[in-house]
Amino acid sequence: MGTAGTGAPATQVAIQLAAVNETPVFFTGPPQALQGDIPLVNTGGDKEKIRSIAVKAQDLKGPASLPLNEVPFYAKLHPGQQASVPGTITLDPTTPPGKYNFEIMVAGKSVPATAQVAEVVDFRITPRNVTILAGSATKYTRQFVIENRGNVDLPTGAKCEATIFDSFDLITGLLDGLHKADRTSVESMVKGFLVQWADLEAGTLTISRMPVTVHPGDKLTVDVDFTLPKGLKPLRHYHANLQLYNATLGVDIYTKAKSGS
Repeated sequence: MGTAGTGAPATQVAIQLAAVNETPVFFTGPPQALQGDIPLVNTGGDKEKIRSIAVKAQDLKGPASLPLNEVPFYAKLHPGQQASVPGTITLDPTTPPGKYNFEIMVAGKSVPATAQVAEVVDFRITPRNVTILAGSATKYTRQFVIENRGNVDLPTGAKCEATIFDSFDLITGLLDGLHKADRTSVESMVKGFLVQWADLEAGTLTISRMPVTVHPGDKLTVDVDFTLPKGLKPLRHYHANLQLYNATLGVDIYTKAKSGS
């Protein structure tokens, strides 16, 4: 029994590539988890294993942004066994989407390979929840750290909007509307419920900031202005959810006795 590795001079070469006519090997997926199968055969008389494979790739880097020369790859084959062994290649997470050609080498032989890197949108924002204690002012500024952990540019724009809702839930609104409605007819009760439900929408929250394009790997600090609508009721709790790419920001608004001049 022996071990065939590629990071150091191998003492066993029984496990070899089983590719026919240099058929390319394909890896697909996001940069941090490219999936593919490598055809191998054990030509020896003992059970053999490999723990890595050598690669030759001019345009690809590993997760530490260093040239990609070798990747972990575990396979164990019995004498005469051949198999298409699944493996994962991990690249620099900022590797742009697209097609990359490289070579895989096992036991001194190589086979062409193709990596089809998928687009990854991964936007992070910290903190993910903010609280505004609303007094007489209508504009409030908060600071955030934004980060692009994907592999494509993400423009943020200068302005977006989100609907603000009263913290009353649907059931509370239903009961309150029915309680206030004229109970002489079903129509009036339904109308009372719908009116109360519509009142749960309290207006529009406007979010503004300096427009910026966040490049893959960027981590920035930004100031964001929140402008509240007029007419918020005093001593109430409102909330809004903002969606920016895959990130969600929750905003809780607590009005004081006198708010929204």
